[in-house]
Amino acid sequence: MKICGKALPPRAALLLSLDFVVLVIVAPLLFVLPLVAGSSGKPTGSVLLGLLRLMLVGIVCQVIFYYHDLYNLQTVRIPRTTIVQVLRAFALLFLLLAAGVFLLPWLTPVLSKVLLFASFLAVVTLVSRRLALPRNRQRVLVVGAGDEAAELQAIVLSSPEWNMEVAEITPPAMLTKALQGEKRVSEGFERIIVTNVKAQSDDNLETLLSCKMAGMEIEDAQAFFENATGRVRVDHLSAEQCIFSDRYSNRIGKRFAKRIFDLLVAGMLLVATSPVVLIVALVVYLQQDGPVFYRQQRIGLFGKPFSILKFRTMSPVTSVQKTGWAGNETHRITRLGKHLRKYRIDELPQLVNVLRGEMSLIGPRPEQPHLCEVLEQHVPFYKHRHSVPPGLTGWAQVRYHYGSTIEESKRKLEYDLFYVKHLSLWLDCAIALETVKVVLVGRGAV
Repeated sequence: MKICGKALPPRAALLLSLDFVVLVIVAPLLFVLPLVAGSSGKPTGSVLLGLLRLMLVGIVCQVIFYYHDLYNLQTVRIPRTTIVQVLRAFALLFLLLAAGVFLLPWLTPVLSKVLLFASFLAVVTLVSRRLALPRNRQRVLVVGAGDEAAELQAIVLSSPEWNMEVAEITPPAMLTKALQGEKRVSEGFERIIVTNVKAQSDDNLETLLSCKMAGMEIEDAQAFFENATGRVRVDHLSAEQCIFSDRYSNRIGKRFAKRIFDLLVAGMLLVATSPVVLIVALVVYLQQDGPVFYRQQRIGLFGKPFSILKFRTMSPVTSVQKTGWAGNETHRITRLGKHLRKYRIDELPQLVNVLRGEMSLIGPRPEQPHLCEVLEQHVPFYKHRHSVPPGLTGWAQVRYHYGSTIEESKRKLEYDLFYVKHLSLWLDCAIALETVKVVLVGRGAV
């Protein structure tokens, strides 16, 4: 199952689907059907409106579960943590409902019904998470050798949510021997991951095809790597793969829809956050240690430079000095700047850049020209991150920390290329939701 191009582990997808059925469909119907049976004269419109309200509560409940990591199988694997997170989630739900009743009195029936079924929903939530954890891991045969096979094994070990274990690593020449015997095929391995598909011999391809037809899962290592990590490995990427892929599509229709989305959301955010912007601007001004706003040249869409706007969070540098990677500049961060950066408040002025069309809400973070020149020389495909507008936040920002070396920038590029490959408004919405989560916990800020 994929959401916005990002593959979900099968058990996490099962949890998400089960919660949707129970919270958004079954529970509201259980609330409404007795009312329909008990009062036949009740207007149909009133019943449907009540049902829609309860379904909305179910959707809100799923969002709360998401922000409490109740779809993260690494969290769900720890019973005590799961119970604590479920209790916190329902406490927040009741708090929101109580606030809703205070502001919107017509929500009172919703609150009373949810309170009545709270224990039922909590039990279902806990039981579903226990059922989502299988007792046995899927046994995987890795066909390959060397560093690539070792890297694949490390990814499997670091991704317990995929519920796999590498049972054996075999060189391509030994594939037939590793799979010899019908019992070994049906009981020994449940999935085969092949590290270098193009290098496989005709005999190996015939063997793999027989396994596929027998019901075994066969997967390319590059595809599994992308699904499990949300990254595109630049060391294993070729121009041909990008050119002839049905992804990496940056058509005019997508760009137009993204621009409309940016204008609407950025405009609303700028109005909603204007009191915060004014207060922060006043506080920075009263520090009297430099300008309120910080402008710097960055590289934008298709390599075009523009001036980015931020609240100043660091001590000023002279005009001839060049700043480096953010991770190496922490000694210049002011006391106020530390808090502004932690919750991304320093980025709010960039909404003006979005309205100007220089940036997007979602996209790869723009880098300084001299850093881009260095990285383009050392990191393959780096310039192609500029094929989409730079963003306030992006896939790399919610999945990785600030880069302070060429190697770390290469890792960030792999996340950026994943975004470029799967570009869509749905992926933008998913990144926006994750960004809110990152900001609430202050994660990833320097």
